[in-house]
Amino acid sequence: MALELNAELTMQSTAELITEYARITTAADDSGLLFMRTHRSIETVAATSPRVIELHQQQDDIEEGPGLAALHDETSYLVVDTETDQRFPSWGPRAAKLGIRSALSIRLESITRTYGTLNLYGEAVGAFGQTDLTIGQNFARHASIALSSAYVKEGLQIAIDARTFVGQAQGILMGRYGISAERAFEYLRRRSQQENVKLGDIAHEVIEKIPDGPVEAVPDGPVDPTPDGPAVP
Repeated sequence: MALELNAELTMQSTAELITEYARITTAADDSGLLFMRTHRSIETVAATSPRVIELHQQQDDIEEGPGLAALHDETSYLVVDTETDQRFPSWGPRAAKLGIRSALSIRLESITRTYGTLNLYGEAVGAFGQTDLTIGQNFARHASIALSSAYVKEGLQIAIDARTFVGQAQGILMGRYGISAERAFEYLRRRSQQENVKLGDIAHEVIEKIPDGPVEAVPDGPVDPTPDGPAVP
């Protein structure tokens, strides 16, 4: 399992693999990853069924549930019976109506950041016990390492892609308008700052919008490489 998780490149594919392995490892009926995008924003990034997405959405809507509690309280939550657990009086009955009577939520985190929670769901009352909690926590540690690795790899890939786009955009501007590499980069940089858009996104827009063609003479004064964009000095 650890080798397969570490072999995954993206956060999404890693999250999907984690949910499936977690379901199999604990004999859960369903599982899902609830990610914290910002301090106030959460998202289901992987789920073994649409029911899990609804369970998580309910927690977000009413601000109650084991997944949220594990995320904010920095501990794990074992729910023996969703219908009678007094810690979640609003969410529990809703989960029971969806056929979920047991839950186990475990925090996913590394030294530097919190990713979210791993949530396991069972259709039977008492589907999870202390042994499952221990297994789940050990699994979560491996999963957190895999997520951390995928986070770094994905970030590096995004940075590489951005640099590639910038280089291509510079080449297009230089060839199309006969300007220097410095002037081409200054145009991209200035638009990025003025529009508050990432440099790589500006470069990608230039690549998409400016057609290939012969070198054009640079007229006196500023050059405007795109119809709606600011001019290159």
